Amino acid sequence: MDKVIQHFSKGEVVIPEGSHGDRVYRILSGEVLICKKNPQGKMIPIAKLSVGEIFGEMYLFDTEGSRSASVIATNDLKVEVFFEEEIKAEISAVAPELRQMLGSFSSRLRSTTGSFAGLFKEKMIVELPDGTMRVTDNR
Repeated sequence: MDKVIQHFSKGEVVIPEGSHGDRVYRILSGEVLICKKNPQGKMIPIAKLSVGEIFGEMYLFDTEGSRSASVIATNDLKVEVFFEEEIKAEISAVAPELRQMLGSFSSRLRSTTGSFAGLFKEKMIVELPDGTMRVTDNR
């Protein structure tokens, strides 16, 4: 199968939280923020990914099948796309016990990120120009 490459602009939502999963991405250039909505609907950054990292894979390993967080391009982004059919063919060759472990890990990570975002009711995380993040009042 030929490589599929997609481009996204700075600020563009690559994956909206709660959407149905059907592909996984590998970053070829640029960076993304993984963000989760807190109970008040504010987007809380929980991770920053860059070249070589993969995102959008969690839906493959749990029963929900939906996206657990939003992914937003922090600058011009170029990604390689892997579609569900090709990935599931590879996963089916993996031992059932390993698939179960991956599902368990995915479920725990989904729960942990949800709990983390819920902690930020009056506070939020902001990214500073140097790329670091800090906690500030949510006003």
